[in-house]
Amino acid sequence: MTNENEAARFAVVLERIARDVMTQLDGVPDDVLNGPVPLPDANTLAAIATHLAGSTEFWAVQMSTGRDVGRNRQAEFHATVTGADLRARYERLIALVHDALDALPDATMNKIPPQPPTEYRSTGGLGETLTLRDCLLHAVEHGALHQGHIQITRQLVMDGGKQ
Repeated sequence: MTNENEAARFAVVLERIARDVMTQLDGVPDDVLNGPVPLPDANTLAAIATHLAGSTEFWAVQMSTGRDVGRNRQAEFHATVTGADLRARYERLIALVHDALDALPDATMNKIPPQPPTEYRSTGGLGETLTLRDCLLHAVEHGALHQGHIQITRQLVMDGGKQ
């Protein structure tokens, strides 16, 4: 895909992350998706995937459009969902990201949107004043981090890490 504007290129990367998460979770039974992980303080696959979606909605969609996505960060870590629910959420997420970013002019990338809550900035080690580009870079960085968590956690819960 050859999108000319910078924000659309971010949307393509965020879509790749989301589609890989859907691939990783495909075929994982709901009880495993929501079941405990045999590591201290580890989150379930459902929680990690829900958090990744909520984070991406916030950093890519809300920060670029100003539309409140209704994020409840703490609830993300206690999510209980079905695989079908997650797939549907990720399909909606991909559409939301493209709707928000595909037509944004490059000039908006250096603009300073209303700043996120301190809690969100502190968990990512982000600076005090963020541009839209900073927000989208964080969405990719954070998404890729949790994409990796999902890949490793899936291996652990599905086959004891023998892959």
